[in-house]
Amino acid sequence: MSTQVTDLISTFKATGRIVIVGASLAGLRAAEALRDEGFTGSLTIIGDEPHEPYDRPPLSKQVLKGRVPADHTKLPRLRPVDADWRLGVAASGLDRANRQVLLANGDRVPYDRLLIATGTRARPWPNQKEASLDGVLTLRTSDDAACLQARLAARPKRVLIIGAGFIGSEMASVCRQLGIPVTVAERGSAPLVGALGGVIGAIAAEMQREHDVD
Repeated sequence: MSTQVTDLISTFKATGRIVIVGASLAGLRAAEALRDEGFTGSLTIIGDEPHEPYDRPPLSKQVLKGRVPADHTKLPRLRPVDADWRLGVAASGLDRANRQVLLANGDRVPYDRLLIATGTRARPWPNQKEASLDGVLTLRTSDDAACLQARLAARPKRVLIIGAGFIGSEMASVCRQLGIPVTVAERGSAPLVGALGGVIGAIAAEMQREHDVD
């Protein structure tokens, strides 16, 4: 590596501006890795939720069972990050010409390098008016899990779960452990078939039927 390139890298590490869009596991670990690799410049982390990075897998298991509060799933920090956390405001656009991330509140965040680590989102119900009806819920965030856990604790007569992937199947399992009747609707031929294939899907379907999942 030439001296010129080495100097450019050193300068960027000291004075560069890196923006990470996505304040969950990937965003947090990326920020920690940047600091570990000697980046001491400006680091901004943008997240649409007001919470610091938290662990999502427990949301559909321990949190729904009431064993762990939704706000007790914060991810451990491997090291201090020293970042500007812009939480509770979504990134709404990107001005590539001026190298700026546009935020939903009208702010603009300049960057030299940008990492998009937003992950996936639960597919919303297509009819917004129907989606806003009482009892229609989505499980994706910590707030979603807290709301759903409260509903399950109130002992509904039956729960309808749309989608029999990992999250839907875990939710069905939780409902049965809580003694709540549950129906699962899945467009595929069996639970988990999209992720694990037909053979495992058929086994999963049989296991769910044995535990009275409709």
